[in-house]
Amino acid sequence: MALAIVVVCTFLLLVALAIVIVWGGRSISGPPAPAALTADLPVPSSAPVRDAVVDAQVSALRKYWWWANVATVAGVASGLLVGWAGGRLVMRVLAVTSPASAQGRLTEAQANVGFPTIEGSIALLFFAGLPAGFAAAIIYVLIHRWLPAGRWAGPVLGVLILLVFGASVEPFRADNIDFSIVGPGWLSAVLFSVMAILHGAVVAAVAGAFSQGLPLPSGQNWKYYLPLLAAVLFVPAGVLLGAGALGVMVWAQAAAVIRARRLRAGREARVARKPGTGRRGGAVDWAGRAVLGLAAVAALPPFVSAVTSIVSR
Repeated sequence: MALAIVVVCTFLLLVALAIVIVWGGRSISGPPAPAALTADLPVPSSAPVRDAVVDAQVSALRKYWWWANVATVAGVASGLLVGWAGGRLVMRVLAVTSPASAQGRLTEAQANVGFPTIEGSIALLFFAGLPAGFAAAIIYVLIHRWLPAGRWAGPVLGVLILLVFGASVEPFRADNIDFSIVGPGWLSAVLFSVMAILHGAVVAAVAGAFSQGLPLPSGQNWKYYLPLLAAVLFVPAGVLLGAGALGVMVWAQAAAVIRARRLRAGREARVARKPGTGRRGGAVDWAGRAVLGLAAVAALPPFVSAVTSIVSR
């Protein structure tokens, strides 16, 4: 059984490496041009506010499900290929390199060191692999515009997630008893760091590749959105995406009402973009990068402290 698990996980990890090599330079293209979206066209001042609200909600939801679909595919792929398969291989390596006294002991997750099982592998997928995959994919979708372009986007994403969440969530919680059982500590730090960077690279590669040519949802292209069923079946992700859809509808309704009132009052430009929009976009990009940098710097001391504690065990 242990050999079969190792073989399967090794194959999946090789698939992850191939994805990064082939698609690693692709960036998210963004939703298609909104020429076909009624809410992005000027709303006649005589149109009922209710019609404007419905059009805005439909437009916003189409864009939202486009992004959700990209995040779901990237999350499932990275969670399966790296979060689960890579994590399982790391655990197997550490079980082999640990002292004989560690064999058979219970980990924090109540798994026996050195005795991988199908039940334990399934639990790892649903309680570690998929949550990590969806979390990384959602974070990437939210901050991708502030990351370096090309092949550096994914690795930088992995490093950022590792720094900000590594010491407080996973994988470098200093109070995790597993690091007192398996080891050596330096090998644990190296392997989990490599997996985190690879995880970010797979998220960026899959998201970039899948977004190329992905149409907005409609009755004719529903098949492109079948991956969303994975988010529905994985309940936490389904709940999160559902809550996001409700938030988008509320936001779109409020924005549409305000816009319709301004159009009726004749106070909103209909065609030309206001001067300075590009400058504001640049300022937002610089501000976003600055926030990411500050978050990484603030998280560095506890991260170094946690890794030092693990390595010294």
